[in-house]
Amino acid sequence: MRARDLAGPYPTVSTDDDVRDAARLLVRAQLPALLVLDRDDYPYAVVPSARVIGALSPWYMREGPIPTIVVDDHFEEEASGRVTPAVVGPDAPPSQIAGLMARKDTPIVAVVEPNGDRTSLIGAVTATALLEHIIGGS
Repeated sequence: MRARDLAGPYPTVSTDDDVRDAARLLVRAQLPALLVLDRDDYPYAVVPSARVIGALSPWYMREGPIPTIVVDDHFEEEASGRVTPAVVGPDAPPSQIAGLMARKDTPIVAVVEPNGDRTSLIGAVTATALLEHIIGGS
């Protein structure tokens, strides 16, 4: 079994997307994290849902008793604590995916494939899919 076999479709957002729209996607699809793509559709960041909550929370709720601040509307600026995504090629073995998830403390690993001078996103391996493979299903 390889990354391409474990990868499934995974909803994505772009660095230009509104943080509130990204949060709605998290809720609607019940995602553990957002997979953010750059303008070339290459994985740019993995943003855990807790960071999205922080981006939507007024500053005074996160850091002290200071009056409310305005929350910026662009996702890239709100997700300043971005986590560089774990990315593997389609032939990566599950052990490599597991190692990346553990080292980067991320619930998803993006799977990309070279496509000429570009790279195409195949999908993402979720921690749940990897655990199901490791323990042999439920």
